[in-house]
Amino acid sequence: MSFGLLKHFKDRKTIGETQVAAAKHYKHVILGSDLGAILKLVELKKAFPDESIRLISPRVLTRQMLIENYEFGVSQLRSEVAVQEIYKKHFNAKISPQTKDALFYKDGKFHEFGSRAKPMELLAGEDFFIGKGYRISLESLFSEESWANLDQIISDSLEIRILDSVEKSSPSDLVEKTEWKIDFKDFTTINCEFLYLSQSPERFLHHLANKDSMSPELIDVCSTAKIQSGLSVTWILDREIYADEQTLFIPQSMTHEWGHFIVEFEPFNHIKKQQLCHVLFLIHEEEPQTEDLGAKLRLMKRVLDRVFNDFDKSISKEYIRLDDEMFVSDIKEASLEQVGFDYPTLKFTGNLAPLAPELQGEKFLARTLLS
Repeated sequence: MSFGLLKHFKDRKTIGETQVAAAKHYKHVILGSDLGAILKLVELKKAFPDESIRLISPRVLTRQMLIENYEFGVSQLRSEVAVQEIYKKHFNAKISPQTKDALFYKDGKFHEFGSRAKPMELLAGEDFFIGKGYRISLESLFSEESWANLDQIISDSLEIRILDSVEKSSPSDLVEKTEWKIDFKDFTTINCEFLYLSQSPERFLHHLANKDSMSPELIDVCSTAKIQSGLSVTWILDREIYADEQTLFIPQSMTHEWGHFIVEFEPFNHIKKQQLCHVLFLIHEEEPQTEDLGAKLRLMKRVLDRVFNDFDKSISKEYIRLDDEMFVSDIKEASLEQVGFDYPTLKFTGNLAPLAPELQGEKFLARTLLS
């Protein structure tokens, strides 16, 4: 081995040892990049203004990103019961229901579900979107001050890090209790007392360093939750294409069981002279290829162009979101409750947040907003 290579490894080792020795400690650490993580950050800052709080994400987070991820896209709220409960927690929430029931496209026209016409086979996860959707204003979930200063609030607490491992510790310092040790790819370490998870449970389990010593309920919760990836597209159209507020199921193919493009149009904005169209495609392959997703986007435009005349020509702007953890569901509630007793310093939020027994059927955005 060359002297230069030996020196390289020695320098890396020295850097790693220095950074471990200088590990930072925070009272609260949030792992996540979604709305649940941001809501938890704002909540903690309000409840514990004098305590140290950090939000850890692999990418930059902004208010605009939240808008594009949650106001753009097909409605994720599909439960009237959940909406009623959300109002109890978020008093100023602005939630608007769709005016009409979902329809599916077949033989050149739209049909109601339950009619004599039968839709193409619904693939896993698509049936969730048959119920009436509710659109929500993100701004209404925050106080006026928090919304106005949200980028600064995030920036003040955000650390962009790539997670390497998470380990349960036994605190030895009574002042700076280290219940959780978090290592990152850049050789930095953060210790904390309270750890909040707003990310895929599968990803957390992958990074958990001492699985053998953790409770079977924790492993069960993290290993059995269902993860659904999706491709969401929002187009700004320069004219009104479709007037009604409802969810439309448009088959990707009339000869193959490829599933549906789930489509919603927002009301035409007469001031801006534009209409928003949102389309969701649920991905069922474990590792979809980039070229396949590109082909799917092109197919999406061709299909919508056949259903709605000159659709493609009406597009003035396009937003694309690919998320391999867009939806988390099938939570084992009993195991999740036991985890809360076994690890009181580990808090699940977002799609995996524990709910009251009467609300445990809720999922996705509803679960995030009710936690």
